[in-house]
Amino acid sequence: MTIADPRLSETGEGEARYRARWSWDSVTWGTHCVDCYPGNCPYRVYVRDGRVVREEPAGSFATVEDGVPDFNPMGCNKGACWSRQLYDGDRLLHPLRRVGERGSGKWERISWDEACSEIADTMLDVIEEGAPEDIAKEGTPEVATVLPTTRFFGVFGGRQLDLHASFNDFSIGLHETFGKFCPVSSGDDWFKSELVLIWHMNPAFTRIPLYHFINEARYHGAKVVSISPDLNASHMHADLHVPMPSGDDVPFALAMVQVILEEGIADWTFIREQTDLPMLVRTDNERYLRQTDVDGPAEGVREDQLYHWDPEDGLIRADRGTMHLEGRQVALEGSYAVTLHDGTEVEVEPVLARLRRMLDAVYTPEKQQAITGVHPDVVRSIARKAATRRTNIMLGWNSCKYYHGDLIERAMCLLLGVTGNWGKFGTGIRSWTAGSMDGHGLAMMKGRPGMEATDAIIGMRDAAIEMVKENDPSVTSEELAARELAWLSQAEGGGPMGAAGRGRGGVQAFWWYWHAGYAERWNTPGWGDDSLPRGFDEYFKEALDEDWWEGVAAPGPDHPPKMLIECGGNMLRRTRGGKTALLENLWPKLRMIVSIDFRINSTGLLSDILLPAAQHYEKLGFHIPTPHQMMMTFSDKAAEPAGEAKPEWEIFRLILEKFSERAAARGIESYQSRAGTEYIPAKLPGRYTMKGYFADEEVVADEQVRDAALVGVLPEDTTLDTMREKGHVRLTGWGMSLMGLSQASPFEHNRTHTPFRNHVEKGDPFPTYARRAQFYIDHPWWLEAGEELPVYKPNPNSGGNQPLRMTSGHNRWSIHSMNQANPVILQTHRGEPVVEVSVEDARQRGVEDDDLIRVWNDLASFRCRAKVAPGVMPGQIISYNGWDPHQYVDWMGANELEAGMVKWIAFAGGYGHITYTPAEWQPVPTDRGVPCDFEKLG
Repeated sequence: MTIADPRLSETGEGEARYRARWSWDSVTWGTHCVDCYPGNCPYRVYVRDGRVVREEPAGSFATVEDGVPDFNPMGCNKGACWSRQLYDGDRLLHPLRRVGERGSGKWERISWDEACSEIADTMLDVIEEGAPEDIAKEGTPEVATVLPTTRFFGVFGGRQLDLHASFNDFSIGLHETFGKFCPVSSGDDWFKSELVLIWHMNPAFTRIPLYHFINEARYHGAKVVSISPDLNASHMHADLHVPMPSGDDVPFALAMVQVILEEGIADWTFIREQTDLPMLVRTDNERYLRQTDVDGPAEGVREDQLYHWDPEDGLIRADRGTMHLEGRQVALEGSYAVTLHDGTEVEVEPVLARLRRMLDAVYTPEKQQAITGVHPDVVRSIARKAATRRTNIMLGWNSCKYYHGDLIERAMCLLLGVTGNWGKFGTGIRSWTAGSMDGHGLAMMKGRPGMEATDAIIGMRDAAIEMVKENDPSVTSEELAARELAWLSQAEGGGPMGAAGRGRGGVQAFWWYWHAGYAERWNTPGWGDDSLPRGFDEYFKEALDEDWWEGVAAPGPDHPPKMLIECGGNMLRRTRGGKTALLENLWPKLRMIVSIDFRINSTGLLSDILLPAAQHYEKLGFHIPTPHQMMMTFSDKAAEPAGEAKPEWEIFRLILEKFSERAAARGIESYQSRAGTEYIPAKLPGRYTMKGYFADEEVVADEQVRDAALVGVLPEDTTLDTMREKGHVRLTGWGMSLMGLSQASPFEHNRTHTPFRNHVEKGDPFPTYARRAQFYIDHPWWLEAGEELPVYKPNPNSGGNQPLRMTSGHNRWSIHSMNQANPVILQTHRGEPVVEVSVEDARQRGVEDDDLIRVWNDLASFRCRAKVAPGVMPGQIISYNGWDPHQYVDWMGANELEAGMVKWIAFAGGYGHITYTPAEWQPVPTDRGVPCDFEKLG
């Protein structure tokens, strides 16, 4: 029986159109190789008449572990209509040159030859007047863009800023605790959790492809608790919601720790072995008891050798090579007398004794209620569950964006530490990681093509690892040795920041301080931590005087940047307070701003040259491989780039060829960097393409895959052809990268992944100063701030003393800003920027739903629509991340209210893991809990 569809005309034209949607000429594998972390959703991409017409989730993942749900189908609303942006109105199709003043909105179309000539000549002008380091890039995490951009800058000697500060997904409290910020479990491991704490995360928005694992864990018996100021989309699937005022999480977390310790339900063996809580602290100076105190200065005496107290043997050294105690019951309480090398006697006590005194005095369930409003019974109930269940904190990148986010995260980790909840399936806490990308890096490091060159690099690296272990017998794991190598190499201009070791690195905080106008903001009284005995600049100067940032405190004040090349980034949207700071202070210094993208974003609108980049489906690419899925996912070239767009690899090759040509015409045979490295323009195109071998993106991709297989992160028979056939392949190892090794777990092919198993099962030390999960930091700055243990400090008034606090989060409708103009997505929400406000705050200000409002603080103001939402906590405003500033009136976006404060403590160094390494320890800007107010506009 056939049922007529009234939408189809009698002539059959409607049916023909409908059938045409299901016809195609070719189908390829695709994914979206942007920073939609963790992403890696394999799609099938359909092409007709040379144009991509649609895509659909492949649903092709196999089951990993029997009894555990698989990853299928993997996809989201953005991916389901990504192809609409290939041919939509905001697509950049041709090179453009600015006409009139920056921001005039007037452009003229130019040829690729004209564009590359102007860029090359400006580069040469800047180099002749100063040095190649005066040409800078900020960057992007997108793999397809990172590699050609990094190689390009490394080849000519440009300045490559450490991009982690610019987008700030650096979980600083995790780094302070574990010596690394990047533990990540696989999504299917969530299924094994028994208590899920959704805390500073909204996975219904931000983990759409993986969210089903949380629900399936709940069906399997897990309890799910949502902790947030607002009732967000993840709340509806939770068993309990704990309303938490913005940034006030620490008293709640510490009160749970107090309950667990007071009731004696802690995991005492775990505490003794995995944490620094048994380590001895001197009561006279609040510093760890060190071997230099006990034995004095002598050969073989270590400043970082700490101590336990054994009830039978007395003072014993805490083993730096293993955390296992083999049954020793080292003391967790009490005070003891120790004779120092000079004959004086001091009193020492375990860290836990100090912690318990603090908790009992300040952080009981009853006392925390005055700050958080959470009832003591709720605190005790969740604490008891955490102590008796496999507990999994679903942490997003919200906490790290608070001024005191490090204290929030340290308190969370402490809860896990006293309950034994890491290194076991279904437990832990997470941030992000991009491990197992060895093939991408190795292909770029080689001086010649082929696997022999790869083998040579691997051999040199392995020899260096063994040398580090031989020099220090306490370095007992590959992870520890690799970190030692990273700390040694960072002194050379930021370590591996430059391709082929010739680019110059830079930490972005110094760029902002010296060149973008943030020094005044960071020193504004009341906007930072006013409880400190010194001002911001005093700490800043001390950090420089101590040479903690030697080689990467750049570009310095005497060498302002002269040219900016943005490729895949959007500096004016991403930077906190971007327009109000950068346009006034940085933009006038820049002779040329080049924006390379597939669309014209807010930074592009205020640039000088726009270059059209190929979109996904129009070039070869790989997503960021991550332990979330344990997959390498491939995106093929399904169609030719629209208009005159080109892949980034080709764009930079063309610029370098023109750079070489124009240098010859101008008689420039060579030039030097400020570090003394010589560059010969005539040779740079050949270095970039490895003498033509890397001229074709197919060859580049194949080399990356083969190198990855050689190092062991992909199956040994993997090539570009097999990736093209299967679309994705399960990883086979962690490889050599720090982020991969930081997982510190065995790589098992038929089991879910949880990090830190090596720490728990094998006793491998953490890469911290104490070689344990470190909750007591006795660096002088932490002691001076009263933050040696995690404590509560309220949000500062960064931006003025206003009655409301603006929070944010990654939105549901766009990967950052790149999908905000997608015509399909625009139909699924209000289609313009909004802020969510509470019913009570709206009533007090006479605001109704969809009214136009002005939101302001002492820095700036912006205008948008109000979404009056009953789930918003009074006193809170929510402005979800992702709207481009040019989508607001006067191009003033919500980020203009953000002062971009950095917590001064992150400028510290010289203390074990409190040392800069690329994409890790460094100052990062904050943008949560922003003081503000709003009013109705006429």
